[in-house]
Amino acid sequence: MKPCIGLIAGHSGDSLTDILKRKGYGVAIVGGAKNEPGMDKADFILVEDLSRPREIISFFKEHEVNKVIIGTGHYKAIVLSNALERSGFKTNINYSNSILAKDKLKFKEELLRINIATPKYLSIDVNENISIDEITGKIAVPCVVKSTIDAVQPVKVNSAIELKEAIENVKATNTVVMIEEYIKGNDCTVAVESDGKNVRSLGVTYYSKAKEYKLKGFDEAYSRKMSEDKEAELNKVAIQIVKQLGFTGLLRIDFIIAENSEEIYVLELNTVIVTGYKGSAYPFFKEQGIDIAEVMISNSLKLLGLEKEV
Repeated sequence: MKPCIGLIAGHSGDSLTDILKRKGYGVAIVGGAKNEPGMDKADFILVEDLSRPREIISFFKEHEVNKVIIGTGHYKAIVLSNALERSGFKTNINYSNSILAKDKLKFKEELLRINIATPKYLSIDVNENISIDEITGKIAVPCVVKSTIDAVQPVKVNSAIELKEAIENVKATNTVVMIEEYIKGNDCTVAVESDGKNVRSLGVTYYSKAKEYKLKGFDEAYSRKMSEDKEAELNKVAIQIVKQLGFTGLLRIDFIIAENSEEIYVLELNTVIVTGYKGSAYPFFKEQGIDIAEVMISNSLKLLGLEKEV
């Protein structure tokens, strides 16, 4: 009989539970709210704030779980993975790399270190005062305002007034502000699977986070099919990032290709892809004939030592 696997997956709980059950595993799922996806299908259920590791560890031990799949990129879930590892559980994610990817500022620094292009940027600490003129002297308007840890959604601003307001909104979350160069161009993403030994790209997916999430100011966002040569270039860059920075898991790297120069820029990397049936990217992968949840589980089981590379 196959073991019971712990699962912390947020909106991806439905598809991941389905596949684990289909493969013959028991599922002990933890969610931060009642009736999260997958809770109606799992063998054991715990509703608990993910910032309370003691209760979650006790739940897993009660059901003889020693391996846990983290299927959500929520910051609390990533921090929880570290507590689980320190308590003797094995998880499918690398804590230090996940924290690196979550910090947009540090990730950009790593990209520049390995000579990967990313939009120009500057950062502003919570208690730092810097004039709008000084900012726009370095990063012209229009530009993009972000929280370095995604405390709020990115906003494209088109004026000094909008820039000031967006900076204040990020500072209100007590997180570092990132001002990023706006590049008009073609959005796309590349999913990459790595088990630490083998790295493969799942190809280019024509998905625009700005468009699908209807992010403020990004009315012109688009994603359009490119040439096979450009797709090959994107795949090569994605694999290079994963190999050189040592990422493992099922990753998603978001790119923008400048409209005029066709230069490739990396926007961000997610160490966990949302794979739930209602996830915004799910239908885009399905169009390519990829069951992204199946890939997620297969990769996770390899990293947990429960499946071998074929």
